Amino acid sequence: MSLKLSGSVKFYEELEHYRIAEGIQLYTRTVTGIKAASKKEKGKTAIYIHGGGSGGNHTMLLRPGKWLIEQGLFNKVILPDRRGEGLSTPLKEKLTLKDHAKDMKGLLDTLGVAEKVTAIGISYGGPIALELAAMDERIDEVILMASSPSLKEVKGLQGFLYRHGLLEKITESFYKKNLGKLPMEYPDFEGVYDLRSNRELTKYFMDAMKKTDPAQMESLMLQNASTLDKENNGIGNAFTSDLPIYQVIGTRDEIWETDLKDYQDRFPNIKSFHIPGEKHKGVILNAAPFYEGLKTIYNWEGRACS
Repeated sequence: MSLKLSGSVKFYEELEHYRIAEGIQLYTRTVTGIKAASKKEKGKTAIYIHGGGSGGNHTMLLRPGKWLIEQGLFNKVILPDRRGEGLSTPLKEKLTLKDHAKDMKGLLDTLGVAEKVTAIGISYGGPIALELAAMDERIDEVILMASSPSLKEVKGLQGFLYRHGLLEKITESFYKKNLGKLPMEYPDFEGVYDLRSNRELTKYFMDAMKKTDPAQMESLMLQNASTLDKENNGIGNAFTSDLPIYQVIGTRDEIWETDLKDYQDRFPNIKSFHIPGEKHKGVILNAAPFYEGLKTIYNWEGRACS
Protein backbone atom coordinates (compact mmCIF):
# COMPACT_ATOMS: atom_id res chain seq x y z
CA MET A 1 0.00 0.00 0.00
CA SER A 2 1.26 3.45 -0.86
CA LEU A 3 1.63 6.17 1.73
CA LYS A 4 -1.15 8.74 1.35
CA LEU A 5 -1.53 12.16 2.91
CA SER A 6 -4.95 13.08 4.26
CA GLY A 7 -4.69 16.79 3.59
CA SER A 8 -5.73 17.49 7.18
CA VAL A 9 -2.67 19.62 7.91
CA LYS A 10 -1.16 22.52 6.01
CA PHE A 11 2.60 22.64 5.85
CA TYR A 12 5.16 25.42 6.03
CA GLU A 13 8.41 24.53 4.23
CA GLU A 14 11.83 26.15 4.21
CA LEU A 15 14.46 24.97 1.72
CA GLU A 16 18.01 26.29 2.08
CA HIS A 17 21.72 25.54 1.93
CA TYR A 18 23.12 25.66 5.47
CA ARG A 19 26.86 26.13 6.04
CA ILE A 20 27.65 23.79 8.92
CA ALA A 21 31.46 24.01 8.75
CA GLU A 22 34.21 25.39 6.55
CA GLY A 23 33.60 24.07 3.04
CA ILE A 24 30.53 22.03 4.02
CA GLN A 25 26.92 22.93 3.17
CA LEU A 26 23.87 20.74 3.62
CA TYR A 27 20.84 21.34 1.40
CA THR A 28 17.94 20.98 3.82
CA ARG A 29 14.17 21.19 3.86
CA THR A 30 12.37 21.94 7.13
CA VAL A 31 8.71 20.95 7.16
CA THR A 32 6.44 22.25 9.91
CA GLY A 33 2.75 21.77 10.60
CA ILE A 34 1.08 25.12 10.04
CA LYS A 35 0.01 25.48 13.68
CA ALA A 36 3.57 25.02 14.89
CA ALA A 37 4.86 27.34 12.16
CA SER A 38 2.54 30.08 13.40
CA LYS A 39 3.83 29.45 16.96
CA LYS A 40 0.36 28.59 18.24
CA GLU A 41 1.45 25.15 19.32
CA LYS A 42 4.71 23.52 20.31
CA GLY A 43 5.54 19.92 19.48
CA LYS A 44 8.30 17.39 18.92
CA THR A 45 11.04 17.91 16.33
CA ALA A 46 12.59 15.11 14.27
CA ILE A 47 15.54 14.92 11.91
CA TYR A 48 14.98 12.29 9.22
CA ILE A 49 18.18 11.02 7.54
CA HIS A 50 17.96 9.42 4.10
CA GLY A 51 19.76 6.29 2.90
CA GLY A 52 23.01 5.83 1.02
CA GLY A 53 24.35 5.76 -2.50
CA SER A 54 22.97 6.01 -6.04
CA GLY A 55 22.09 9.67 -5.96
CA GLY A 56 19.48 9.70 -3.22
CA ASN A 57 18.28 12.88 -1.55
CA HIS A 58 15.86 14.11 1.08
CA THR A 59 12.84 14.21 -1.27
CA MET A 60 12.45 10.45 -0.74
CA LEU A 61 11.43 11.29 2.83
CA LEU A 62 9.23 14.31 2.13
CA ARG A 63 5.93 12.43 2.04
CA PRO A 64 6.76 10.26 5.10
CA GLY A 65 7.86 13.40 6.96
CA LYS A 66 4.54 15.09 6.25
CA TRP A 67 2.65 11.91 7.15
CA LEU A 68 4.40 11.79 10.53
CA ILE A 69 3.28 15.37 11.15
CA GLU A 70 -0.29 14.62 10.06
CA GLN A 71 -0.42 11.70 12.47
CA GLY A 72 0.61 13.90 15.37
CA LEU A 73 3.95 12.21 16.04
CA PHE A 74 5.89 15.41 15.29
CA ASN A 75 5.30 19.06 14.53
CA LYS A 76 8.54 19.67 12.66
CA VAL A 77 10.68 17.35 10.52
CA ILE A 78 14.16 18.36 9.29
CA LEU A 79 15.13 16.67 6.00
CA PRO A 80 18.78 17.13 4.93
CA ASP A 81 20.59 15.92 1.84
CA ARG A 82 23.56 14.10 3.32
CA ARG A 83 26.99 15.34 2.25
CA GLY A 84 27.83 13.79 -1.10
CA GLU A 85 24.17 13.47 -2.10
CA GLY A 86 21.62 15.78 -3.68
CA LEU A 87 22.64 19.44 -3.60
CA SER A 88 24.83 19.20 -0.50
CA THR A 89 28.61 19.60 -0.74
CA PRO A 90 30.16 16.84 -2.90
CA LEU A 91 32.61 14.41 -1.34
CA LYS A 92 36.36 14.68 -1.74
CA GLU A 93 37.03 11.65 0.48
CA LYS A 94 35.20 8.71 1.99
CA LEU A 95 33.04 9.45 5.03
CA THR A 96 32.31 7.24 8.01
CA LEU A 97 28.94 6.89 9.71
CA LYS A 98 30.35 9.07 12.49
CA ASP A 99 31.37 11.73 9.95
CA HIS A 100 27.79 11.89 8.67
CA ALA A 101 26.51 12.04 12.26
CA LYS A 102 28.82 15.02 12.94
CA ASP A 103 27.31 16.71 9.88
CA MET A 104 23.82 16.17 11.32
CA LYS A 105 24.90 17.59 14.67
CA GLY A 106 26.42 20.58 12.88
CA LEU A 107 23.14 21.11 11.04
CA LEU A 108 21.12 21.08 14.28
CA ASP A 109 23.61 23.57 15.75
CA THR A 110 23.38 25.83 12.69
CA LEU A 111 19.59 25.73 12.78
CA GLY A 112 19.69 26.77 16.44
CA VAL A 113 17.76 23.72 17.59
CA ALA A 114 17.62 23.73 21.39
CA GLU A 115 14.79 21.28 22.03
CA LYS A 116 14.88 17.50 22.31
CA VAL A 117 14.96 15.78 18.91
CA THR A 118 14.02 12.36 17.55
CA ALA A 119 16.67 11.02 15.15
CA ILE A 120 15.12 8.91 12.38
CA GLY A 121 17.11 7.07 9.74
CA ILE A 122 15.98 5.01 6.78
CA SER A 123 18.33 2.28 5.55
CA TYR A 124 21.92 3.64 5.78
CA GLY A 125 20.54 6.66 7.63
CA GLY A 126 19.67 4.39 10.58
CA PRO A 127 23.17 3.81 11.99
CA ILE A 128 23.92 7.49 11.29
CA ALA A 129 20.95 8.35 13.53
CA LEU A 130 22.38 6.06 16.23
CA GLU A 131 25.83 7.64 15.94
CA LEU A 132 24.17 11.06 16.21
CA ALA A 133 22.49 9.97 19.44
CA ALA A 134 25.91 8.96 20.80
CA MET A 135 27.33 12.47 20.37
CA ASP A 136 24.35 14.84 20.76
CA GLU A 137 22.42 15.16 24.03
CA ARG A 138 19.46 16.69 22.18
CA ILE A 139 18.64 13.26 20.74
CA ASP A 140 16.26 11.53 23.13
CA GLU A 141 15.11 8.63 20.93
CA VAL A 142 16.04 6.90 17.67
CA ILE A 143 13.85 5.35 14.96
CA LEU A 144 15.27 2.84 12.47
CA MET A 145 13.12 2.48 9.35
CA ALA A 146 14.12 -0.57 7.27
CA SER A 147 17.43 -0.36 9.09
CA SER A 148 19.46 -1.59 12.05
CA PRO A 149 22.81 -0.93 13.72
CA SER A 150 24.68 -3.08 11.17
CA LEU A 151 24.80 -4.23 7.52
CA LYS A 152 26.35 -7.58 8.39
CA GLU A 153 23.38 -9.67 7.21
CA VAL A 154 23.50 -8.64 3.52
CA LYS A 155 22.23 -11.71 1.66
CA GLY A 156 21.86 -13.19 -1.82
CA LEU A 157 23.62 -11.94 -4.96
CA GLN A 158 24.03 -8.47 -3.49
CA GLY A 159 25.65 -9.97 -0.41
CA PHE A 160 28.05 -12.02 -2.54
CA LEU A 161 29.04 -8.96 -4.59
CA TYR A 162 29.37 -6.88 -1.41
CA ARG A 163 31.58 -9.40 0.39
CA HIS A 164 33.85 -9.84 -2.64
CA GLY A 165 34.26 -6.14 -3.38
CA LEU A 166 32.55 -6.31 -6.77
CA LEU A 167 29.67 -3.89 -6.22
CA GLU A 168 31.95 -0.87 -6.57
CA LYS A 169 33.10 -1.92 -10.05
CA ILE A 170 29.54 -2.58 -11.19
CA THR A 171 28.44 0.79 -9.80
CA GLU A 172 31.24 2.65 -11.60
CA SER A 173 30.27 1.07 -14.91
CA PHE A 174 26.62 1.99 -14.29
CA TYR A 175 27.48 5.63 -13.58
CA LYS A 176 29.69 5.96 -16.65
CA LYS A 177 26.93 4.59 -18.83
CA ASN A 178 24.05 6.65 -17.42
CA LEU A 179 25.11 9.96 -15.84
CA GLY A 180 23.99 12.98 -17.88
CA LYS A 181 22.00 11.05 -20.48
CA LEU A 182 18.90 13.19 -19.81
CA PRO A 183 18.62 16.95 -19.20
CA MET A 184 20.12 17.59 -15.80
CA GLU A 185 17.88 18.45 -12.85
CA TYR A 186 17.61 17.81 -9.12
CA PRO A 187 15.82 14.44 -8.80
CA ASP A 188 12.46 14.50 -7.02
CA PHE A 189 11.81 11.12 -5.38
CA GLU A 190 8.53 12.05 -3.68
CA GLY A 191 6.61 10.05 -6.28
CA VAL A 192 8.23 6.72 -5.40
CA TYR A 193 5.38 6.09 -2.96
CA ASP A 194 2.94 5.82 -5.86
CA LEU A 195 4.92 3.05 -7.60
CA ARG A 196 3.73 -0.55 -7.58
CA SER A 197 6.68 -2.74 -8.55
CA ASN A 198 10.42 -3.18 -8.30
CA ARG A 199 10.60 -2.63 -12.04
CA GLU A 200 8.95 0.79 -11.77
CA LEU A 201 11.21 1.70 -8.85
CA THR A 202 14.34 0.69 -10.76
CA LYS A 203 13.29 2.82 -13.74
CA TYR A 204 12.60 5.77 -11.44
CA PHE A 205 16.13 5.61 -10.04
CA MET A 206 17.64 5.01 -13.48
CA ASP A 207 15.97 8.16 -14.79
CA ALA A 208 17.26 10.08 -11.76
CA MET A 209 20.79 8.93 -12.51
CA LYS A 210 20.44 9.98 -16.15
CA LYS A 211 19.48 13.49 -14.97
CA THR A 212 22.57 13.72 -12.73
CA ASP A 213 25.58 15.84 -13.72
CA PRO A 214 28.54 13.63 -14.78
CA ALA A 215 30.71 16.01 -12.73
CA GLN A 216 29.22 14.28 -9.65
CA MET A 217 30.90 11.00 -10.61
CA GLU A 218 33.76 11.27 -8.08
CA SER A 219 31.41 12.20 -5.24
CA LEU A 220 28.98 9.39 -6.07
CA MET A 221 31.78 6.84 -6.20
CA LEU A 222 33.14 8.02 -2.84
CA GLN A 223 29.65 7.85 -1.34
CA ASN A 224 29.23 4.28 -2.54
CA ALA A 225 32.74 3.35 -1.42
CA SER A 226 31.90 4.71 2.03
CA THR A 227 28.67 2.70 2.17
CA LEU A 228 30.34 -0.52 0.98
CA ASP A 229 33.43 -0.25 3.20
CA LYS A 230 33.40 -3.35 5.42
CA GLU A 231 35.06 -1.31 8.18
CA ASN A 232 32.18 1.18 8.01
CA ASN A 233 29.18 -1.13 7.98
CA GLY A 234 27.84 -0.53 11.49
CA ILE A 235 27.97 1.55 14.64
CA GLY A 236 30.95 1.61 16.98
CA ASN A 237 31.31 -1.29 19.41
CA ALA A 238 31.75 1.02 22.39
CA PHE A 239 28.39 2.80 22.00
CA THR A 240 25.77 1.90 24.62
CA SER A 241 22.58 3.78 25.45
CA ASP A 242 19.37 3.46 27.41
CA LEU A 243 17.51 5.77 25.00
CA PRO A 244 14.36 4.38 23.39
CA ILE A 245 15.20 2.83 20.00
CA TYR A 246 12.39 1.76 17.67
CA GLN A 247 12.99 -0.47 14.66
CA VAL A 248 10.46 -1.07 11.87
CA ILE A 249 11.67 -3.62 9.32
CA GLY A 250 10.46 -6.32 6.94
CA THR A 251 10.98 -9.90 8.10
CA ARG A 252 12.76 -10.71 4.80
CA ASP A 253 14.94 -7.60 4.65
CA GLU A 254 18.01 -8.76 2.75
CA ILE A 255 20.24 -5.82 3.72
CA TRP A 256 19.87 -5.10 7.44
CA GLU A 257 19.69 -7.21 10.59
CA THR A 258 16.12 -8.11 11.42
CA ASP A 259 16.86 -9.56 14.86
CA LEU A 260 18.44 -7.16 17.34
CA LYS A 261 18.85 -9.57 20.26
CA ASP A 262 22.65 -9.23 20.05
CA TYR A 263 22.23 -5.51 20.83
CA GLN A 264 19.85 -5.92 23.77
CA ASP A 265 22.57 -5.61 26.42
CA ARG A 266 23.95 -2.44 24.83
CA PHE A 267 20.53 -0.93 24.09
CA PRO A 268 18.04 -2.28 26.65
CA ASN A 269 15.18 -0.11 25.37
CA ILE A 270 15.05 -1.46 21.79
CA LYS A 271 11.61 -2.36 20.43
CA SER A 272 11.03 -3.82 16.97
CA PHE A 273 7.98 -4.02 14.74
CA HIS A 274 8.28 -6.55 11.90
CA ILE A 275 6.36 -6.36 8.61
CA PRO A 276 5.67 -9.99 7.58
CA GLY A 277 7.18 -11.07 4.27
CA GLU A 278 8.55 -7.66 3.28
CA LYS A 279 12.02 -7.11 1.81
CA HIS A 280 14.07 -3.94 1.98
CA LYS A 281 12.25 -2.07 -0.81
CA GLY A 282 8.95 -2.72 0.94
CA VAL A 283 9.50 0.46 2.96
CA ILE A 284 8.81 2.30 -0.32
CA LEU A 285 6.57 -0.01 -2.35
CA ASN A 286 4.42 -1.01 0.63
CA ALA A 287 5.15 1.95 2.87
CA ALA A 288 1.84 2.29 4.73
CA PRO A 289 2.30 -0.81 6.97
CA PHE A 290 5.82 0.32 7.88
CA TYR A 291 4.69 3.75 9.06
CA GLU A 292 1.53 2.40 10.70
CA GLY A 293 3.87 -0.02 12.49
CA LEU A 294 5.78 2.96 13.83
CA LYS A 295 2.53 4.42 15.15
CA THR A 296 1.86 1.12 16.89
CA ILE A 297 5.22 1.23 18.66
CA TYR A 298 4.54 4.80 19.74
CA ASN A 299 1.15 3.78 21.07
CA TRP A 300 2.88 1.08 23.12
CA GLU A 301 4.69 3.95 24.78
CA GLY A 302 1.43 5.73 25.55
CA ARG A 303 1.84 8.54 23.04
CA ALA A 304 -1.27 10.26 21.76
CA CYS A 305 -1.36 9.78 17.98
CA SER A 306 -4.25 11.34 16.11
